[in-house]
Amino acid sequence: MELTIDGRPCDLGPERIAVPGYDARKTATPESCREGRTLRIALPATPRNAAATGHPCEPHAAGKFNDTRHEAVLTAGGAELLRGPVRLLAATDAEYTLEIRSGGAGWAENAARRMFNTLGVEYDGELTPTDIRAGWTDGRSVKFFPVLRDEYPARNSPSDLLPAERVLSPDDYHPFLHVATLAERIFAEAGYRVESRFFASEFFRSLYMSGAYPSHDTAAAEARMGFSARRTASVTAKANEAGKVVADPATALNSVGNIVETATPQSTDADGNPIDGLYNHGGCFSTDGGRILFTPLAETTAGFEYRLRYTTSHRILSRTRLRGFDTVYLGPGSEMAFTLANRYEDHRAAPEANRTYRALVFDHREGARYRLRYTRDGVEGVVWTEFAARSAQVTTPASGRFADPVLEVRNSLGWEPFEEDWALYAGYVGETGETTVELRLRTASEELGPSKPKRFDQIYFAGAEEGMTLTLHEECALRPRFRSGPGFGSAVRFADVAQHRIRQAELLGALAHLFNLRFYTEEATKRVWIEPADDFFGAGPETDWSGRTDFSQPVERRDAAQEVHETRCWRYREGDGAVSRFDAGAEEPLGAWSVRCPSQAALTGEKVLRNPLFCPSLNAAGHYPNAPSARLLQVGDRDDTEDDGTNFTPRIVRYAGMHPLPEGERWGYPSGEAAYPLAAFHFAGDAAAAGFTLCFEDRDGVRGLHRFYDRQTTREARRERIALSLRLAPDEFAALLAPGTGAPDIRSVFRIDTGTGVVRALLDTVEEYDPEAASVRCTFTRLTEDAL
Repeated sequence: MELTIDGRPCDLGPERIAVPGYDARKTATPESCREGRTLRIALPATPRNAAATGHPCEPHAAGKFNDTRHEAVLTAGGAELLRGPVRLLAATDAEYTLEIRSGGAGWAENAARRMFNTLGVEYDGELTPTDIRAGWTDGRSVKFFPVLRDEYPARNSPSDLLPAERVLSPDDYHPFLHVATLAERIFAEAGYRVESRFFASEFFRSLYMSGAYPSHDTAAAEARMGFSARRTASVTAKANEAGKVVADPATALNSVGNIVETATPQSTDADGNPIDGLYNHGGCFSTDGGRILFTPLAETTAGFEYRLRYTTSHRILSRTRLRGFDTVYLGPGSEMAFTLANRYEDHRAAPEANRTYRALVFDHREGARYRLRYTRDGVEGVVWTEFAARSAQVTTPASGRFADPVLEVRNSLGWEPFEEDWALYAGYVGETGETTVELRLRTASEELGPSKPKRFDQIYFAGAEEGMTLTLHEECALRPRFRSGPGFGSAVRFADVAQHRIRQAELLGALAHLFNLRFYTEEATKRVWIEPADDFFGAGPETDWSGRTDFSQPVERRDAAQEVHETRCWRYREGDGAVSRFDAGAEEPLGAWSVRCPSQAALTGEKVLRNPLFCPSLNAAGHYPNAPSARLLQVGDRDDTEDDGTNFTPRIVRYAGMHPLPEGERWGYPSGEAAYPLAAFHFAGDAAAAGFTLCFEDRDGVRGLHRFYDRQTTREARRERIALSLRLAPDEFAALLAPGTGAPDIRSVFRIDTGTGVVRALLDTVEEYDPEAASVRCTFTRLTEDAL
């Protein structure tokens, strides 16, 4: 054997050197990848060794050996057995004790030390509906998906023809981060190249994890200066010639007064009922000349959360849109313009007998004349009615079968099909009407203080036609959000939405748990092989080593089940909100999978293998009136009094792209499309897309993540570990630890002779290797697939 330090040959002593071997368990987690292999070696105190180690016993030496990094290389027969940094542990007049470390992956050390939010992921966006929409279909590493925050449901007025329209604002979306980009960036920033078919797969590249906004302890500021303000009564105003209504008590016309009116506890509404939730700590919410303002007691940073509910007059513009108050201005940089959706049902597909309908021509021109025909009892072209206005009420006869209504327009040549848009609504629907809008919006943070209060006198509602009315309801509320994260219109970078207080290694560890990943690093070339266990083991060339067994040493067999428990359960972190309620009802945790080992050799009891980072998620439909079929992620916990609704327990989902909605449903502003971004932890599938799941268990006929563990658990339960000695030359030992050379390596399937037959097996451990003995003790796991 030969040893060099920084390329300088060293003298070896008479003792045999046992080179550290290999343990497959160290490929299972990023944490174990930090350990590598360590060799302690004693060198005789020869002049050559003294020079290589910096003359450690000389008191006046120029410097200490350990002041700088040194690299040692140990070879045998020209084969490199160990390479890595070396340090001097001790020195005497007789010998120098050194430690050589090899294989401790630098990326693993880096990931264990660095915080998650320091990743240099490129992302620049704006917290606006338009930019959020663009992210659903482009290649950005951050996408904002719609979420359903866990809240107690609000009541609708029984007089509303339709439920209140919940206008989606940036607060209804949450940032999700592309998992593949995050994982690859961790390795790239440490200077490593990943080789992984799994990382390149469509499945892995569709995964996203929830991001997090900056989180601060604002309890002291809230207790000292916080407020929660409401209205005492509803108020109605008409739009001016510009289609606006202002929220300014100093303006008599076209004004609804202050957006909110009181934060004083025990205040009552116009009916004398107490208003819930009011508080005004420090008296910071007040009025000045009748106008409301917030004057903090100290310098602070705050955004403001508005919860608005209003009813607007509307006029039907098209099958998808209404005209009314569709713009809310809350101050500079906070103009929320959206589209009022037309949610009235078009009955052209199936008109019924004895029903009154309203035919509405959206692109009507003054003087135009229309004829409406349909198929009655199989007879085509039956004239239903003629009219010369933008709309007309029509009634079907008391009996018969009706279909295919057709609108025609008269020109100089006679009647011809009307090529533009029109609809057939229920008879009670008029060209004009009213619709109720709900909106929650959090504004960007501002620097405020005693000499710089926040005034709320620039607020207005716009987008209507002159004379249209707006009723601002008493449910409107306002409160400050101290040290708030990005608000409406804010510029957003990756660090702004990646504020999880975790190390980078925690993400890799969570992914390893989900997909049974194995990591193997070749430090010399800075390459990392990463695959699920079933794809990692067996990726090397299958090798026949049946003639290598050293039968001078015993062959030992033992049940693999000795190393596992009777029952093992793979599951996620405890869920919150909707998941907790689901678990209580189902009496089992969502996403969990248990496997029982039938062998009597197994360890007693159950072992729970819980994901260290992620919790499961549920999706629910029926919560967005414009698109009731859309299945939205449920997040947060309505019973958690400390949860402000911004962040929630980390979770992982799969993004399935833009998912089509049924006929008549459309997603809200800004897309207005008949599709929505589907991101889910579990999706049962429908006519438009196949199901998928990130549950460990099978659910709704979709195979769970246990598929990454099935073969392993079967081997552990039914197969055996085989320990025997193999005759290996130094170059063969070295090649084992260098995947990708074409020689047998740790990923190979080996044919080995046990003395009672040849079996196929995977390599588990290699004990210390002595190249002079040319024999090394190895442990294998026999495969269930024994066919040769």
